[in-house]
Amino acid sequence: MQVEIAVKVDGRLIKTHVSEVSGTLEQMEEMIHALGKRAAGEALQATVEAVAVERPLFRKRAGLGVTKATKAARSWGSTAR
Repeated sequence: MQVEIAVKVDGRLIKTHVSEVSGTLEQMEEMIHALGKRAAGEALQATVEAVAVERPLFRKRAGLGVTKATKAARSWGSTAR
């Protein structure tokens, strides 16, 4: 049996996977599942590459970056002993 999976992003064809599968139903299911995972990975990579504007990985902290919780934890830890 021939299986074809086409990967499209925004209507644009990224890749077409064509594979011949044979064997038991379980073997064919595993082959088709692996082919689908590979196609999904390529689709994800294509969408990442399609992002035009690079974004920072993390937001910059305002001020010194100390929160109330860390101040309280620090002062509690020093007075507990």
